Amino acid sequence: MQGQSISKFLDATKVHTSVFDRKFMYLSDIIDPIYREYLIKLEKIGVNLDLDVIRRRHQVENYTDIIKFIIGYLNSRLKNPTKGNILISMNATSAQSIDITPAKYHLVITDDSVVMTVDSSEQYSALGAKIKSRLGFGTSISFPIREPYDSI
Repeated sequence: MQGQSISKFLDATKVHTSVFDRKFMYLSDIIDPIYREYLIKLEKIGVNLDLDVIRRRHQVENYTDIIKFIIGYLNSRLKNPTKGNILISMNATSAQSIDITPAKYHLVITDDSVVMTVDSSEQYSALGAKIKSRLGFGTSISFPIREPYDSI
């Protein structure tokens, strides 16, 4: 079932090839169709979905993983009727960070009303995400954006 969901958002005409023959999609081509698909569904259960993406034309090499990450979270959120707000944003990693991942940018899903279970946290961690989840503060999941020129 998830394979069908992913293929729905994976438009082959939106996949480009970089100078180094590496495939990528623009972030807007990934996020916009997902946003349009889930906005009304989430509003029906009392959840507001917002976007705050600083570089919409950003090139993303791990577009399949990002699609899985976003729709996986939104599908699980549809099963939880807790009202709240979800923000999908893009953050730049600071130069002072002690993070060992080479990614300069991360896609972040912030949900102010859900605390993530240990099992769910492990599933997202296995995909390379970092999770912060606390009662009263909600959940923040950060997923690295790999650029087609990151590791040449």
